Amino acid sequence: MKKAEELKLYAPEPKRPELDAALCMSVAEGQGMGRYIEGKVLTVAVWDKKEKPLVVWRFFGDYWTGELRGNENPTKGELSPRQIEVKPCQCLTWRTEVPATKGESELLQNYFDDCRPGYLIGIVEDALSAHARKKREGRNARQAAETKKLFENLPEPPEDLSKQVLKVCSDAGFLWVTNDKQNVIEPGGVEKKISIQRARCDSCGGEYTLSELLKHKSTATCECCGEKMQVRNTRYSVKRLWAARTFLWSKPQGDGVWIRRYLVYFDFRNHRAEPEFHGRGIWWTDGKTIKQWKRGWGEKAQYIMCQRPKLSAMLLAPSGPYQPYTLASHTDQFESDVRKVLKSEWMYQYDNHLNFPWEVRQWEIVNRYPMAESLVKTGWADALCSQVYDEYEHSTRINLRAETYYGVFGLNRQELAAVSQSKKSFREVDNALEWKEAGLAINGKNMAMTANIRKLSGMAKTLQESGMTRSLKYLRQQTRRVTGSYNGQIALQVASDWLDYLDMAGQMKMNLNLEKVRFPLDLKRRHDDLVLERNKRRRKDALRGAASSIKKDAKELENQFHIENIYKKIRKIYEYDGAEYIIRVPDGAKAILEESRFLDHCIQRGTRYFERIAKRESYIFFMRRKADPNTPWYTLEVEPGGTVRQKRSYNNDQYADLEDAKPFIAEWQQVVQGRMTAAEIDFARQSKEIRAQEFAELKENGNIIRTGANAGKLLVDELMHDLMEVEKRVG
Repeated sequence: MKKAEELKLYAPEPKRPELDAALCMSVAEGQGMGRYIEGKVLTVAVWDKKEKPLVVWRFFGDYWTGELRGNENPTKGELSPRQIEVKPCQCLTWRTEVPATKGESELLQNYFDDCRPGYLIGIVEDALSAHARKKREGRNARQAAETKKLFENLPEPPEDLSKQVLKVCSDAGFLWVTNDKQNVIEPGGVEKKISIQRARCDSCGGEYTLSELLKHKSTATCECCGEKMQVRNTRYSVKRLWAARTFLWSKPQGDGVWIRRYLVYFDFRNHRAEPEFHGRGIWWTDGKTIKQWKRGWGEKAQYIMCQRPKLSAMLLAPSGPYQPYTLASHTDQFESDVRKVLKSEWMYQYDNHLNFPWEVRQWEIVNRYPMAESLVKTGWADALCSQVYDEYEHSTRINLRAETYYGVFGLNRQELAAVSQSKKSFREVDNALEWKEAGLAINGKNMAMTANIRKLSGMAKTLQESGMTRSLKYLRQQTRRVTGSYNGQIALQVASDWLDYLDMAGQMKMNLNLEKVRFPLDLKRRHDDLVLERNKRRRKDALRGAASSIKKDAKELENQFHIENIYKKIRKIYEYDGAEYIIRVPDGAKAILEESRFLDHCIQRGTRYFERIAKRESYIFFMRRKADPNTPWYTLEVEPGGTVRQKRSYNNDQYADLEDAKPFIAEWQQVVQGRMTAAEIDFARQSKEIRAQEFAELKENGNIIRTGANAGKLLVDELMHDLMEVEKRVG
């Protein structure tokens, strides 16, 4: 029997206390007599209004197990009172008072020797973390003793540390100049005073006299050290000047090296850079192990050993309060001291552009992962560093802890050769692994065939579910069908359309187990059909949601423009059924608004078209497919007599299918001509005159289309292009 099973055996079963409270606690004590559990055990449960307890904890000293209602296998984190919700967004620890009977409260307090009154959940929370807390305290004590022993040999910084810092951090100092006068003897023995400047360099401390005066805040080269410095004239105030740098100092000792990091503040009150040092991190390494200490900021400042020491952490540091992270400053001697310990010179054989920060990072990786050195030597250094240090890098299938080279990649020699053209990252290898798991043989031919489609999200999984061989054959056939040829690569658009088609087919409950459904003969046509069907469903749903507002707007339009009465008079003239298409006259304003909302064009966005109907300048008619007469397709703006001003479908646009319908429109126009009444003929003449006048004004004003596919074009040009006048036939 396992230890957890023994604890459950000997711990009493929880019983609801006789308390009238929304949330309460029960506590029961038992006696363990098993192999692992021998002594007093305790059961603690929290109850709400339900029959079973919300949570049950069983304790044997520091050891404990738990049960959570609704979760068969809760983790220890989920059993923490901080994670258990008693109300939405309210965890158990927020309830400072979870009542229990007096006897049970004392039982809990005595078991854990914690007599805090009225905060029983706090006692339980501390008990749950007692084992981890003791381990942590023991570890901290051992590390404190180790730190004390090591720090006995901690080297102190040299007396000339300020000079080292000023020399390296020349960008934080100034070339100070002071204006002065100097007596000179001119030819003839005449004494004369001339203006000079006396200069002092913060970087090297050199002092000299300038005969050529320098301007305040200009840039000049120090004559002593050759550093480019910013000039600062001492006659100007320095109260607001401030600078800070992070500086690294090293000291070899035995087989290792000590590294100390300082935050250095520069004070310029005396017209010179006076550094003020503040100790930060401390490191020690012998090239095999690393130890790191961070400075704690309690009442007593002390150095605390870090749990996950990193040598590269010394290089990046904030340059001051609220400043971004930058590379820390250091001397050439510092790099030399660290390199001697790391013994990383071999890395330069494989990377000519390796700089010191990347050298330290690669050294850490090589020490952490068994095959890292082999990866560096075979050209994967950039990919390795990016994977380990780039926080934005994707999750990977690469096994960096593998004991063999090819085990890192999960590919054999031939497979790796097929996907390792670029070694800047592991993305191609990850991609190949995903497809290998899906059943694709990783070789040159297959990699070339799937080159365009491997990055499509879900593509590999879809091919696996549909049968890898059958699916790839189908995509090759469709590529040839759509593009007219096959060059060894599956077209991206074909694969994308197929994924989209399968997704839509699944949503529409089509039987994808049928081969003719999963692999349609004409993918492009079937994809476009489902897109139209999907859009139709979405637009119908939107239309139902807007039904009340459409009804209200239509009522106002009818009261103002009397659309229904006008359309009753002209219905027989304009409605027509052809072989494939039909023209329908709407019942009134409500039908027009519904059509406009469904197709999302401009009629719904004003009263302009309804005003034209009322004046009999133009009408709004519907052109639809005869096979689907109830689904909006094209909306026509038509002058009396049949001249079509505009033809608009989804999103106020026209599509290729309109060309097939134009012969039908011409046919309908001729039918309308034979049905015209005298009144309609008069309206047609007036409408033509108004249209000609409007076009002339638009042309003169130069109105431009602002949005849509025709944005930037002249409005009059587009209207004239869209115009479809009645063809005058002889006889």
